[in-house]
Amino acid sequence: MNVSMPRGRAHGWGIAGEYLSREIALLPPIEGVTLHCMRGNDLQPFEPAHWDRVNIGYCFFEDAISVLEHAAAAGRRWDMIVTGSRWCEYQLRIGGVRNCTTILQGVDPDQFYPGAKNAHQEEFVVFSGGKFEIRKGQDVVIAAMKTFMARHEDAILACAWHNQWPFSLTTMEMSPHVTFKYHELPCQNLLAETLANNSIPLERVVLYPPMDNSLMRQVYVNTDIGLFPNRCEGGNNMVMCEYMACGRTVIASNLTGHADVITADNALPLTRYAPHHYRHYAEGIWFEPDVAEVIELLEHAYRHRRELRLKGLRAVTDMARLSWREAARRFHAIGRALVSRPHPVSTL
Repeated sequence: MNVSMPRGRAHGWGIAGEYLSREIALLPPIEGVTLHCMRGNDLQPFEPAHWDRVNIGYCFFEDAISVLEHAAAAGRRWDMIVTGSRWCEYQLRIGGVRNCTTILQGVDPDQFYPGAKNAHQEEFVVFSGGKFEIRKGQDVVIAAMKTFMARHEDAILACAWHNQWPFSLTTMEMSPHVTFKYHELPCQNLLAETLANNSIPLERVVLYPPMDNSLMRQVYVNTDIGLFPNRCEGGNNMVMCEYMACGRTVIASNLTGHADVITADNALPLTRYAPHHYRHYAEGIWFEPDVAEVIELLEHAYRHRRELRLKGLRAVTDMARLSWREAARRFHAIGRALVSRPHPVSTL
């Protein structure tokens, strides 16, 4: 069984491609079957030249309105479509796709596991991760942290927000919460400028550059709580799940892809939302978190450190169920079932 996906250690698709390729290679070979990364809202294969006799697509999307235009045709073209969340699967089924299922991304327990906080021991450190864009909700983080940091002099914001795609960065201009205007500047400089322009004291910010995934555990364990008020997620959010596997609690939205992992036992879930139609380079209905609720939960976390430790322990147990090996086994089982049935030659 072949795997046609990007490879790398600094972005989500590359990490998924690395793990799935490695784990699938350990399973019995299946001739004529390829697992593809599906790119774009038109649900096309990442590498069309790798089209095989049997083709399984793996997709994550957030712009469900744009995807619906292509869903039915994709269902006819692909032998099976696997989504990264039950929310994505539901959107495809609305669009008429029946040959679809869900497999969540994994977490490597050898890479991400609990540990003691070594740095910033006297401060309360809030971690925020994911590429800086409107969908990921870092504007909500900035708006909430502006108030929270003004109240608590020991509060620090630790950010892993690097974004190499200008078209994605530009979406933050739609924010109702922060002042942002994209212009050509190295991303780290642009992020620092944005934080300063929105009254976040830079001397109390740790702004991480792009880092190899293997280095992120040390970032995670040196923080007290994670903040993920994402407006929409097509998957279970790899960064958030790795963070939780390190025994750290998150304040997080519990809709779309997050709904597959966030519970009241392993997190402090956000519960107040307003649906909003976003139109940028594509279209989707996303969910606006309530900044006031984010601040309330930050205050709760600040006052209840023991509760954070208990939820963090539950998070470790829950994230242990997210296995790249199990994901590979499930993809392999789908490929084995598809190749064993009478099947015409697939064409794009």
